[in-house]
Amino acid sequence: MRRIVLVAVLAAALGAACSQSAETPFGQQDAARIRQRTQEFAQAFNAKDMRKLLSIYSGETAFMPPNAPTLRGRDAVGDFYKGMFDEGAGELSLESKDVGGHGQLAFESGTFSLTRRPPSGPETRDRGKYLFIWRFNRAQNAWLIDYTIWSSDLPERVEISSD
Repeated sequence: MRRIVLVAVLAAALGAACSQSAETPFGQQDAARIRQRTQEFAQAFNAKDMRKLLSIYSGETAFMPPNAPTLRGRDAVGDFYKGMFDEGAGELSLESKDVGGHGQLAFESGTFSLTRRPPSGPETRDRGKYLFIWRFNRAQNAWLIDYTIWSSDLPERVEISSD
């Protein structure tokens, strides 16, 4: 009898193990979490909260700003943002348009607008599109940005008239 019970338990355990996928499917809850992280990103950017901003990136992130070489890692991304903030960057708005994925990888595309108020010179606005590639970090139980790329829809920064 013990042998029958043991075989039944092993068969049930083996069946359960074989039926489970190694990856959890990407679903609506994941898309909602990514959209929430994107809003946290914009809030951290607007508050110039570098610690929070960089915590949304993976340690191995690849960052591809327009008209510049690819940067790798949080330190390089932090240096880039510091330069943007020093030049008056603020008031970032992100609108997520499309989120999809598979397992632990996801993409998000959307649009942005950014107002700059440099220490000297006129206020400018930019708008364009962005693409984030997200990776789920199990240790942090969070989606982190692995790749960032964006480009402007405008030929150059547009001055805001004071009229």
